[in-house]
Amino acid sequence: MKTLAVKTLIVAFGNVLLGDDGFGVEVIKRLAFSKLPPGVETMEVGTGGVHFVLRLLEGFEAVIVVDGVSCGQPPGIPYVFTPSAADLGVHSRERIDPHFAEPARAMQLARALGFLPDKVTVLGCEPESCQVGIRLSVAVDAAVARAVEKIREMVGSDASGTACGH
Repeated sequence: MKTLAVKTLIVAFGNVLLGDDGFGVEVIKRLAFSKLPPGVETMEVGTGGVHFVLRLLEGFEAVIVVDGVSCGQPPGIPYVFTPSAADLGVHSRERIDPHFAEPARAMQLARALGFLPDKVTVLGCEPESCQVGIRLSVAVDAAVARAVEKIREMVGSDASGTACGH
């Protein structure tokens, strides 16, 4: 497997107190046991999207965002897609709030400030429940291992895909 030649940030969003919303955080925890290629870094922001934006100041060339993504499929279904320009754009009537928690809003702010790399990939997982609780559902927990393997493939072979209508 060839090594990705660009500086890449893998960033996890999610709230571990809301069940499957903690998907991204768990992926990053398990990814910590993986040997990643040089130039590939991980970051867990939880619900602090502004920390992600500030980290982008370090000059990353690619970003992989890991988060729970609801697209109406059965729980545990993974999605890998590139956000559309519309997803990353700030509409003229929108105000960017720096106190946000959603990855899309963080990416919009980073793009508006000129820090978001051109290459952005989202690796998401369909949640079963984002109710108060500190455990992932069985389906989403099983998807974590698949997500870790997918990220290893992505940073080793620069793979990408589409899903969820993107």
